[in-house]
Amino acid sequence: MSLPYFELPELPARVPVHVFGAIVTTGVIAGGAVMRRYARRVGENDEDARRVAGWLAVTGIVGAHVLDVLFYRPGEALHHPLVLFEVWTSISSFGGFVGGALGFLYIVRRRRLRIAKWADIAMVGLLVAFTIGRVGCASVHDHIGAETTSAIGVDFPRDVLAQHGVLDGMRSSAPVVRAHDLGLEELMYLVPMTALVLWLAFRRRLRPGLLAALAAALYAPVRFALERWRPESTDPLYGGLTFAQWGTIAIFVLACAIGARALAHRSRGTS
Repeated sequence: MSLPYFELPELPARVPVHVFGAIVTTGVIAGGAVMRRYARRVGENDEDARRVAGWLAVTGIVGAHVLDVLFYRPGEALHHPLVLFEVWTSISSFGGFVGGALGFLYIVRRRRLRIAKWADIAMVGLLVAFTIGRVGCASVHDHIGAETTSAIGVDFPRDVLAQHGVLDGMRSSAPVVRAHDLGLEELMYLVPMTALVLWLAFRRRLRPGLLAALAAALYAPVRFALERWRPESTDPLYGGLTFAQWGTIAIFVLACAIGARALAHRSRGTS
């Protein structure tokens, strides 16, 4: 028993829209809308929310592409520098996190906003956008991992594995090979995690910074574990770890620091 393999129906050639791009765009729009709603709930200005959401989206997309080229296709930029500007060709989640974080820090400092409070606001929108984006990843199977016997693996036809450049790492010679669909597996975790964070955001009042810290701390270990099944042909190793694994370590440490600081402020306020 395994999860079924499926392919999205192809759109007519005259329709200049890629299904994955449409899903990601939907995620960005939905995330921005939820972020603005949460900002209003906690008493922040809608114009500030628009500005922050805009900077997150633009710098996140740029970072997602540039760091994908630099870390997942090392050396390509040296031979074809213009590929760094072709943001429509490829993206990586952690590149988006880095780019979005830089854009976030710039705009909150420029508008003199409270970083901890706006980190929570940004995280609410990010999780919605990212979860919907992972629907796109799962629908096009662009994160096929190692071979597996797990019940949550997907039975991929060999030609699909070849198209994604992961066939060489498979031991089986069968016409159908069961492998991890890491985008789908991450989505299965993100849905309840995002639901929990949204419930806390809209139903509870937490100390500024705690919501962002909690979300990051919940996500990082699971993403680190999933990365172990990434084939090296698509995810090069740096010091024995993928780029995303190094990123999850940084995120988890930062989440612990932010959470500890928020709790310390709370303790001083109630003493």
